[in-house]
Amino acid sequence: MDQLLQSLQETANKAAEELKNNTEWITRYAGYASEIMEIQETIKDARKLFHERKPLYVYSSISRAKNRSQVTFNLRYRGQSVAEISYKKGKLLLKTNKNTKEFYGIEGGKTFEWNSKEAEIFRGGFAKCPDRINKRKKNEEHRFESALLTELSKNKGSDKVLTNIQPVRLVESRFQMPTPFKASGGQPAYIGHKGGGIDLLCRTKHGNKSVLNIFELKDEYEDHEKVLQQAVIYSVFIHKLLRSPDAGSNNWWKLFGFSKIPNTSLPLRINAVIALPKNEKNVTSFKKEEITVNGGTIQLHYLYFTLSKNDKVGVIETSLMKN
Repeated sequence: MDQLLQSLQETANKAAEELKNNTEWITRYAGYASEIMEIQETIKDARKLFHERKPLYVYSSISRAKNRSQVTFNLRYRGQSVAEISYKKGKLLLKTNKNTKEFYGIEGGKTFEWNSKEAEIFRGGFAKCPDRINKRKKNEEHRFESALLTELSKNKGSDKVLTNIQPVRLVESRFQMPTPFKASGGQPAYIGHKGGGIDLLCRTKHGNKSVLNIFELKDEYEDHEKVLQQAVIYSVFIHKLLRSPDAGSNNWWKLFGFSKIPNTSLPLRINAVIALPKNEKNVTSFKKEEITVNGGTIQLHYLYFTLSKNDKVGVIETSLMKN
């Protein structure tokens, strides 16, 4: 365990050093937050014009949410993009992706008004939950991510396999929070605006205490240390972002769903969570261990789960309990 924690601490230190040496992210993320805050009411108004009906889910992104010229959303099936929704000058349009026929046998590549019969037929095709035709281009990680988001987004505790948790939404839509890091190799590589996105960003709440959780998700078993390193790298960035007024930290707290900005004089804790399919090789010994960063801590957690063929999340084993 000491060796694992030492390795993760070294990874966190390297990530923090990269952020210190490459400061362009500060102004850039401050601009992201400011632009989104300025137009979020317009985005919310557009979002009220249509309903989200499973198995199709509405996603946004930082680039979409800060676009002043046109409000856009991404429509996904099992985590895979199938269409764009746009609202401009009073018109709500559905632009379907060309590859939906190749992947799911549903004709795409056209643009319809959202409430048109053609758009209804397109959306209705996914109600039958078609399997992917082109297996070579199958991305199971997207499917797992979508299924977990659906499960964790449930409001009734009696319906959930894990309570006291909700995904963070960007102006009421699913999204992946971008970072300036490439972390797939297990070591932080600063690459600026082309950095990787956080698989799932969630809030856990027990009593009046809310904690942000950065999930690194895999669709099959991978070595826990490598996955933890990725989660830690992204956690270091979010930790630094939320402690950097020049990067718009107050706005980011609000965008992440916190009505009250935490006291900055107190140490900040963020959870780094690995999310993997339940397997006999799963490791739990690192649960709730901590490493230090930026005057605060990153606490280590795991979430092991099962997923059925119809995308239903089953038994969850996790360290994300009251603590």
